[in-house]
Amino acid sequence: MKTHFAFRVIAVLTTLVLFPTMLSGTTSADEMPRFSRRLPDSVAAHLAIPDASVLRERLPKCSWGRLLNDPLVADFRDNLTSQLRAFIDSSLQLPAGVTADDLLKLEAGEITLTVLKPVDGKLPVVFSLDASRAGDTITALVQESIAGSVKDGWKQTTVEHVGTVMTVLTRDEDSGSDSSTSILAVFLRDGHVVASNSVDILKLVLDRWSGTVQGSFAANATLGQVQRDTLETDREPAIFWYLDPVGATISLLSQGAASNPTAALALSRLPKLGLTSFRGVGGTIDFATGKYDTVTRIAGVVDQPVSAAMALVQFPPIKLTPPAWVPNDIDSCMMLNWDVQTAYSGAEQIADELLGPGGLANAISVLSTKTNPPIHMKNDVLDGFTGEVMILQGRAATSAKKKGATLLAINLKDPKKFEGFVRQLIDQPGSKAGTRTIGATTVAVFDGKKTTTYLTVAHGVLLVGNDDVLMDQVVNSAGGDHLVESAQYRSLSENIPEKISLFSIQRPVNQLEAAYDILKTGGVSVAAGVDLKLLPTFDRIQHHFPPTATWAAPTADGFQYVSFSLPPAK
Repeated sequence: MKTHFAFRVIAVLTTLVLFPTMLSGTTSADEMPRFSRRLPDSVAAHLAIPDASVLRERLPKCSWGRLLNDPLVADFRDNLTSQLRAFIDSSLQLPAGVTADDLLKLEAGEITLTVLKPVDGKLPVVFSLDASRAGDTITALVQESIAGSVKDGWKQTTVEHVGTVMTVLTRDEDSGSDSSTSILAVFLRDGHVVASNSVDILKLVLDRWSGTVQGSFAANATLGQVQRDTLETDREPAIFWYLDPVGATISLLSQGAASNPTAALALSRLPKLGLTSFRGVGGTIDFATGKYDTVTRIAGVVDQPVSAAMALVQFPPIKLTPPAWVPNDIDSCMMLNWDVQTAYSGAEQIADELLGPGGLANAISVLSTKTNPPIHMKNDVLDGFTGEVMILQGRAATSAKKKGATLLAINLKDPKKFEGFVRQLIDQPGSKAGTRTIGATTVAVFDGKKTTTYLTVAHGVLLVGNDDVLMDQVVNSAGGDHLVESAQYRSLSENIPEKISLFSIQRPVNQLEAAYDILKTGGVSVAAGVDLKLLPTFDRIQHHFPPTATWAAPTADGFQYVSFSLPPAK
């Protein structure tokens, strides 16, 4: 039996967007109102491909596209293509004269998927597709899908609103003692297909169809700020997204607050926990920009000043450079500058709200009695941190039964004081800590059932790791290559501002190789007929995965985050 209409729309979306990126051909974007101007201003989440043909053009020019078009992957690509054609034939009710190949070559413009804030406890969802370049093919496909859904038992009615006729499909669903009615409404207008699980939402969309009506999502101030911080003035991104999780939560709790005391209590606590200052977040993804192979930009909007939960994640900008002792053969290095004192004040506010006044201070006082002599987590530990934190990741020693090696490095105001703490943990009565020596440095060793933890102070930082080889490399850093001297670091760092809150460099090859091996050996379930054994060995395609750099910094009204990889050298 063919799947019903809702799943056919998803199949069409997958076909139009994912597969054609392996093909060539573009068209210019039409001068049509963006769908954000047709949506009501109650959006919880929004995903948009501004122009599917632009995505089709750009993806083959980036690292992932070059991988898909690599002759070494040709057999697998052909296998995937044949399975996709089979999927279309088995899941779509194709109109007469329309083939799977016709759909694979279909031109599409803007595609959006939007979740609106809850209404009566339900989440309205809207899908839109600009198929104005596809002629009558999409119209015929939708009509055939509606007919197929009716054959599957769905009831068909029509609703007219501002001159447009909507088709409404309903079916009663019975799950044990509960029964409900599934609804799917769809209309076609100006070459667009628009579908939703709410007739009322589609009416609001039609009311704004001209793109000039007040109160649209496009006029949302938070959305506007996200767009200003992430969009380029002369280039549309391949993908745009937006999320308002706090607004959606408030909307949901507000609907139940009158009759549900728990919902009312949660709603009243959100401002006290500092969460309502988080207005929203969104960003863009783009490919083959010339400057970047792939680039992701994210912006968050946060009301100032922050408190409670939002105070936990404050990162003042400084000059962040990997220390000379960081080895070059690591998989990733992430550095950040954390405002420890503001974070502690935020944690106190949260604890006071949930545990009563002094809740955090009392808990820390109790915890300090667990060592002899006592170590106070706030006065002795947190107050001794500068705020600069680094996380290194690499491959674990071949003899270790670990998925990867991780090392946490925390800059200290008084390293000698923390050396004393490490010695104290080793020497205190009943301690289960062992020791190992790296040169003149003593490392505390804590053996657990599944992993071993190493703790020491070196280079003026507190080091905590799960791998002895990586710990040895860092502590004894005189020999070998170092990250800061590498050509990869120099080329990536040239694209990063001088003062930032977070910096990272990732070399994904090692992690991807492990995942690739699992995929190729059948460790992941895939659709029937897809032959993963046709994939080449990883060493023959690993050059398609370039290193990636990331940076983040605060803005006047929130934060910005950029992650990018560079195009291959010519």
